[in-house]
Amino acid sequence: MQTVLTIDGPSSLDLDDGVWAEPVDEQGDRICLTIAIAGVATALPHLGIEECVALARLQSVYQGTQMVRAMLSPERTEALSLLPGGPRPVVCLQALISRRGEVLFSEFWETEVESVAKLSYEQVNGVLAGKEDHELREVLRWLAIAAGRLDKNRRGLWGRSRQGEFRDDLGSVITGKAEQLIASTAIFYNQMAGEKLKQSGFPALFRVQDPRQDKAIAPLFEEHGGNPTVLAPLISHCLPRAQHRVKAGLHWALQLPAYARSSSPLRRYEDLVNQRQLLAILRESPSFYPPELLLGVCDRLQDKATAEVERQKQKSEEKWLRAASSVKQLETVTEGQFSAVLRQVSVIGSVPPELEQQLRERLEKGSLTPKHAAQILSEGFPADLKQGLIDKLSQGDPLLNGLMVLNTLGQLIGTAPQFDYEPAEGQWCCRLVWQEQQVEAIASSKVRARELAALMVLKGISVAE
Repeated sequence: MQTVLTIDGPSSLDLDDGVWAEPVDEQGDRICLTIAIAGVATALPHLGIEECVALARLQSVYQGTQMVRAMLSPERTEALSLLPGGPRPVVCLQALISRRGEVLFSEFWETEVESVAKLSYEQVNGVLAGKEDHELREVLRWLAIAAGRLDKNRRGLWGRSRQGEFRDDLGSVITGKAEQLIASTAIFYNQMAGEKLKQSGFPALFRVQDPRQDKAIAPLFEEHGGNPTVLAPLISHCLPRAQHRVKAGLHWALQLPAYARSSSPLRRYEDLVNQRQLLAILRESPSFYPPELLLGVCDRLQDKATAEVERQKQKSEEKWLRAASSVKQLETVTEGQFSAVLRQVSVIGSVPPELEQQLRERLEKGSLTPKHAAQILSEGFPADLKQGLIDKLSQGDPLLNGLMVLNTLGQLIGTAPQFDYEPAEGQWCCRLVWQEQQVEAIASSKVRARELAALMVLKGISVAE
């Protein structure tokens, strides 16, 4: 029976995964990494009434917890969770990882495991930092090494540490060594599951991300030939969320040809679907789901996601209109809240009279911050108001620090700045388009090039460092 350890929050009971790592040779050139995922599919009826109900109650793109809970009683959830104290059914992945992070060998199989310990993220971070001692210290050390190797071998924007930040498969920043370890091993499991499902030709709920479908991003792909190294700094701030597809396709931010989330079947319905399909492959059985059914699931998930975006947008607009139409509220809001009100001008497409009056009073009193000024200059506010603001800047207003406004303007400009880097000359080129004005600035750093381009937009002059 395979032995693993589980790492999660101190109060979590629905533990999906267990991990283990140990060196194969004395130098640690090869590490045997084991990832065990709770075998939820083994305990559920085959497309019974519970799953039919869950299919009809799809909640959102990312969180399927309510659907899985509708199919599992609390007793079954606890029996499947990888808690210490007895064998648990799992779908296990074992892989041999080289020093360079290459996968030398990998294999899935259905088995049982026993967790020898459940450690919290805080405990693991303490052990890895040398602040605490534990009998599993060496296992944790090799797990951290294996995760680090996988991260370095990845080519995408996500799933690796870049400039001190680790981003998971949704692009969220993950802090803490333990948290990164679990996120990294989960991404690896989903990557290998995606490859297995793709090779089999079975339909599944693949995560596919193609930024070329975005009208603002498509020209950059054509210009740079889809090179992720060049495109990364240009589009990382505006990547679209991945969508569900029945057939495998590229996940651009992870730079993976197939990605199927399977590491949390106790908490996400898509993971349960993919685990069922994975088990069918391992058992040499026919596909559990017909493609038409999963295609319908993808469509419903996408419809739900679109509806939620529209609902949040409408809610934001209603809140903004209430605030922007009340002089009393505008006089009492904080600077951050006032910035949020200004930000909605581009969404609504108009400036309420009460808001315009408040802006003119604040400009006269000198109580607008650099961020407020940048927002006014980059959004659809009256031209005379913008001119008055520029006049204030040129007069050296003490609060409206010109450089700070220009720096902020470079971030809030109507269209995203485009960057090119010339390695031979060590120069960055920044291009901005704003109100039919196109400028280009060159500097030794990306930040400085953006500052200069913002200055050129505002002043209408040619500047080069």
